[in-house]
Amino acid sequence: MAGIWRRWRRYRTKVRQYVSQQYLREIVYGGSDGIVTTFAVVAGFTGANATGSDLMGLTIGAVVLFGLANLFSDAMSMGLGDYMSIRSQEDLYHTTYQKELKHLEHSSESFNNRIQDKLVEKGFSKSDAKEIVKLFHKNPKFGIEWLMQEYHGIPDPGDTNPIFSALATIVSFLFFGFIPLIPFVFGIADPTQAFLLSISGVITALVLLGLLRWKVVGYGLTRALGETLFLGGVSAAIAFIIGAIIGA
Repeated sequence: MAGIWRRWRRYRTKVRQYVSQQYLREIVYGGSDGIVTTFAVVAGFTGANATGSDLMGLTIGAVVLFGLANLFSDAMSMGLGDYMSIRSQEDLYHTTYQKELKHLEHSSESFNNRIQDKLVEKGFSKSDAKEIVKLFHKNPKFGIEWLMQEYHGIPDPGDTNPIFSALATIVSFLFFGFIPLIPFVFGIADPTQAFLLSISGVITALVLLGLLRWKVVGYGLTRALGETLFLGGVSAAIAFIIGAIIGA
């Protein structure tokens, strides 16, 4: 029984590492956008309240309603956008790949010249470039993939799954975006107190994102936290200022 439990823990750890590494971009992108987007609703309400505005008769209940509606609608919009972006990239890559494959079959001289020019541009001599082209012809698939990346600037989408990518964006957006709403959802009656708790939640959420970047990418903890907190903090501050201006 103990052996089964250990194997399960190892498997679970591998799954977590794969998800965090494979979908780090979606998690960070969706999470940071969710935090700022939802906090904009909270900041707008607080900014209007701070200026004594009766804008739309806003109440804490309305903040929760608008915040949740905004949270779910934007999460779905971002997930759909992520899905369509990856699908478009896949279509572009495969279409261009097939064109280059036909180009190689019917106009190999032009194909070779483009590779040679790019290799010379990268610092190889013409003679070395010609030798490398010969090696590419022994593995045409690799040659075309290299040309796609270096000449067209279209990276191989690889095994990226657009559905899983969209789900990662949506889940991250909802999870992190809900944090600024927690004080309002749980009925903190004082708007100022709820707002201060919301700010604490935003900082906590940004720290979690920074720690995730640090853990997965492996670069300095100070940089990971600093970048995330600074950019997220600036965005949140702008949201509050705009809310105060509109509510004035």
